Amino acid sequence: MQTQKTAVTCPITGAPMRHVFTHRVLGRHDVGYYYSDESGLLRTEKPYWLDEAYQDAISDADTGVASRNVGNSMMLDAVVHGLGLQDGRFLDLAGGYGLLTRLMRDKGYDCYTTDKYCTNLFAKAFEPAAGFQADALFAFEVLEHLEDPLAFLTEAFSAYNCRTIVFSTLTFTGDIPPTEWWYYSFEGGQHIALYQPRTLALLAERLRCNYLMLNAGLHVITDRPVGRFTRFLLTKGTPRRWYGALVRRRRRRRSLTWEDHLQMQERMRARG
Repeated sequence: MQTQKTAVTCPITGAPMRHVFTHRVLGRHDVGYYYSDESGLLRTEKPYWLDEAYQDAISDADTGVASRNVGNSMMLDAVVHGLGLQDGRFLDLAGGYGLLTRLMRDKGYDCYTTDKYCTNLFAKAFEPAAGFQADALFAFEVLEHLEDPLAFLTEAFSAYNCRTIVFSTLTFTGDIPPTEWWYYSFEGGQHIALYQPRTLALLAERLRCNYLMLNAGLHVITDRPVGRFTRFLLTKGTPRRWYGALVRRRRRRRSLTWEDHLQMQERMRARG
């Protein structure tokens, strides 16, 4: 066991954070949790236990991984069309098994995936080559794993010449959640940063971008102008769902499934 004694600073503001509680992580590490009154960020001390936590990139307890990918792909229908990016190129950061990318390509989107911790099972031929540029990035269940979200987004925007990201992370508002809150995920040890909507709005401001909160767990940061109607369409659940359903109906004939199959066959023949 190890406990943090040194000062912890907010990666968004650089201001000192105050210790709010200590809790056992991975069943054996007593970990300090710190809070920034300025940014609203709640984070752990320096996460020395991550090598243990990432022995399996996707936790055995994560029984919702498939359903989340299906739900995210449906939400993205509305978001990418609402932002006028439907004909663009997309990259799923920390894309896990590549399932979201496969689902998006099945609907005709030019989507790719990358993840240095996880084996790409579903979209093996669709990883970014050197010089890859994207029109939008996806990052689902990523930000809560980051020590420095500002540095991560700055680097990603620069690397892929893109300043739009659609991402998920479950937020809280107001008081620090009690330790019974499931999203701390103490048993898994991978969730080291927890956000409020105002934290994400400040993060977008630091990046000179706009922030859209779709719901408590889904968000957009973008430098694209977002008009009042687009904001209404994407941030209200019922209009977004109806718009997504309309988009899916219109895209029925645009699937890349067969085209990708032929491409994979050609690659297999070339390998002999």
